Amino acid sequence: MQPVGRQDDGEYRVELLAEIQLPLVNKFYKSCRESARAGRGEQVYVVRAREGIVAAVRLQPAAEGWHFLRSMCVAPQLRGQGVGRLLLQGLAEFLGAHPSYCFPFDHLHDFYARAGFREAAPGDVPDFMAAAWQRYVRQGRKIILMTYNAGL
Repeated sequence: MQPVGRQDDGEYRVELLAEIQLPLVNKFYKSCRESARAGRGEQVYVVRAREGIVAAVRLQPAAEGWHFLRSMCVAPQLRGQGVGRLLLQGLAEFLGAHPSYCFPFDHLHDFYARAGFREAAPGDVPDFMAAAWQRYVRQGRKIILMTYNAGL
């Protein structure tokens, strides 16, 4: 079966998972000690290697046509080796067609900026997005608000 949205670099390939395969990504998140769970209606992209899924990210539909990039995770033993960059490159077509946002940890600013995300101020984004970001910041999370293809 040919994967949908496939991007190969030889050792790794980026795929858009079919909904029936969501338990596989949930198992991956659990193996990385992440509490994330992929759900129906989300676009879930993974990086596969010979040993299985080694990275994943969820794109959750949000209000006003936006998507929320969530739960990006790379297997701990592969972090810092370009697997996350490959995953975001595999999302380029989707991100180019759908305005998206994310709340990365502030130390990941440059990583997301290199992938085409731009930092935004709460006043520059829809209210639902700004409210969620402000709630997380009040909880003490060290995150930033970033957008992709938002026309900012």
